[in-house]
Amino acid sequence: MLEEELRKLECHFTWDLQKEDADLNYLEIKFTESLSAQTDHGGKSRQKELNFCAYIYHLQGFSDKARASLEKAKETQHEYSYNIVMYGNLAWLCHLMADDTMAKVYLEKLAQISGEFSSPAGELHREVLSEKAWSLLRFSKKYYVTAKEIFHAALQKEPEDKEWNTGYAFALFHLEGLEIREEKRIPFEESPAVNQLKRTLKLAPDNAMIHVFIGLKCYKNKRNAEAWVHMKQALDKAPYDLNVVLSVAKFMKKEQCYDMALGVLTKMLEKAPDSSRLHHEIANNYRWKAMQMGDTHNPKLLSFCIHHLEQGARLNPDFFYPQIELAIRYAEVGSYAKAKQTFQELFARPNLQPADLQAWHRFYGDFNLYHLGSEATAVKHYKEGMGLQKVSTEWKICKNRLYKVLRNTRNDVYQIRDFMNSLGENKKN
Repeated sequence: MLEEELRKLECHFTWDLQKEDADLNYLEIKFTESLSAQTDHGGKSRQKELNFCAYIYHLQGFSDKARASLEKAKETQHEYSYNIVMYGNLAWLCHLMADDTMAKVYLEKLAQISGEFSSPAGELHREVLSEKAWSLLRFSKKYYVTAKEIFHAALQKEPEDKEWNTGYAFALFHLEGLEIREEKRIPFEESPAVNQLKRTLKLAPDNAMIHVFIGLKCYKNKRNAEAWVHMKQALDKAPYDLNVVLSVAKFMKKEQCYDMALGVLTKMLEKAPDSSRLHHEIANNYRWKAMQMGDTHNPKLLSFCIHHLEQGARLNPDFFYPQIELAIRYAEVGSYAKAKQTFQELFARPNLQPADLQAWHRFYGDFNLYHLGSEATAVKHYKEGMGLQKVSTEWKICKNRLYKVLRNTRNDVYQIRDFMNSLGENKKN
């Protein structure tokens, strides 16, 4: 009986958000860091993010953290909100934690709330529809289309609504961003995402992320001057929004303005010293700055880079990729023992994702090829990386590394051609 009532609720637990479709660690870090960096965030938006975090914690198996997040959401209740999703999440979580007494209390609360308003049959209350659409958009690329459809349907009824326009614009932006082949990208002037973002900007001129997304669209279409205008406006409007700052800094890095990016990031670090994402991005900029100077092994810049990678690893030990970078940076300063130890600890982790394992083989191959001079070991790991199939961009790098070795050896001593043929890669070299 209780299960039947719970299944009728509209909340994260009934929206069929599957953990296999998302990077749960990334989502946890992104939203918890953003929440901790907020200083003047509105109660309604903050409550939605706490609800979302609670569900992520639940999927990770951290029920106590999930409940604590929902208790924080209760503390940030907005006077004009019914808190339907929050109470639904609480009812479900209490039931799953074998606290059916409290689950029934929250069900009763929801029954009381439902009597305070009326919605047309089959239609969700606006705050539920909003939270569902944003949750789908945030959770995984597999849900972009569904989120877009929800926002679009809402727009048909309220075409001038600021939130529905914003959500629809963001969904279109993310969907168009899934196409990585440049020749397949929609031109700037024809892009539905660009048109919708510009329309939304008129309705919500203070939304910094709209400027970020238009700026990124400009950049991808070689309209760099226009991109800079939007990025600067985004930063002016939200100088301490962690997601905005990181997006703008990454744009500056692409434009090779490393000192400018470092200035923006270190300023944000004062407000969010425990952001692993900030530390990782700062480390990246020190690395690229050294390369720009033509001094890849600059000891001062490398030490800064290593320091921030270590801080990031301390703050988010589950974030795999930056720690592979840390191992390579150790090798670049001659700390081979530390590099090898880091690689071995990462490889020993249980349940590595195929993309992480592929990255590990590529970087460990590089470590052996470029630092230890062990060509045979490097080839072995590049082959193992390719053997995992095209699960990440590292597959192509492994392939290119193998062809580079092949070109540099007189005879195909490592049977690279046979290996490529076995995978159907018959490129002539």
